[in-house]
Amino acid sequence: MLRAIVGLWMLLIPVITWAQTPGAVVDTLQEAEDYLTVDPATTLRLLEQVEQLDRLPTPLFLRWHFIRLRAAVPTHQMETMEHSLEAIYSHHTHPYFIEKIPTAMSALGIWLRRHDFLNDARLSLECAYKYAQSDQQRLTLTNSQALVSRQLGDYEQARTLYDRAINIADKAGITSKNGIIANNLGIIELELGKVAEAEAQFRKALANYQEIDKRSGQISAGVNLLFAFIIQKQLLNYQRLYGPTARLTESFPNETKQAMLLWVNARFMQLEGHPVSQQSKSALKLAYAQLQDDNVRRLVFQHLATPLGVDVQLPKPVVVRPFERNWYQVVKACDW
Repeated sequence: MLRAIVGLWMLLIPVITWAQTPGAVVDTLQEAEDYLTVDPATTLRLLEQVEQLDRLPTPLFLRWHFIRLRAAVPTHQMETMEHSLEAIYSHHTHPYFIEKIPTAMSALGIWLRRHDFLNDARLSLECAYKYAQSDQQRLTLTNSQALVSRQLGDYEQARTLYDRAINIADKAGITSKNGIIANNLGIIELELGKVAEAEAQFRKALANYQEIDKRSGQISAGVNLLFAFIIQKQLLNYQRLYGPTARLTESFPNETKQAMLLWVNARFMQLEGHPVSQQSKSALKLAYAQLQDDNVRRLVFQHLATPLGVDVQLPKPVVVRPFERNWYQVVKACDW
């Protein structure tokens, strides 16, 4: 019996060792990267299969964190982003980092924007644009810059940046970003009270995301379109879209979209004649804190909270804070 156990153990050793070889890690990272567009949640699960991360060669260590950053954005994993940003910026002089400067600065800009470090977000994105290596990157970065302007309430600048993004996309023949642009233009229209115009933009965004099979985009545009339908009390349109959007949203690890869908559907149920229970109101209060940002909370407060009778606080005006980390000085310098 002992000999049999030892023999089995010896058979297992090569498998365990092989699982940790750089070649096996590269295969896992490649598979994780392949899922980024269609299913970033799967990307994150695959990355967790890589063990002893700190023992990897630095290029593989950095590649793991860069992939993780890209997957954390659409799934709204802010703590995950922060951890990986700290990891990659600790190697800001490494050739692999320098090669990926636009991605590093873009991810940082997104994280800073979502935590109201808006001026620093703008600075980081400008640095990313300086080192952009393709029209695809310039397009993505221009969109991110427009989001910062929108969050600052500078809608004129945001529209100017979206116009630039459209020009970049048209000249380069890039259609994959049309959904992002249309979705964000729709949000601006919604914030300006132009709901019909917002609906038209969200329809464009959803069609584009469906064409390229981008799940996170379909959820964003779908939930936003449902919101526009509810504001206009287009209940038949709402019913047609709710099913497929809800299925995607429930299976996707993005609590901000799930929270928004909860609010929107609660209003639909109320319009269908169902009273809002105290239990539902408590759940909606919790979901209010999980919404993506204060701009979205203002829209929910304006269009949903009052008719639903849910007592939540209107967000205060944005207070732009300075970001302070030792390594952030290299971002300010933007000189590689």
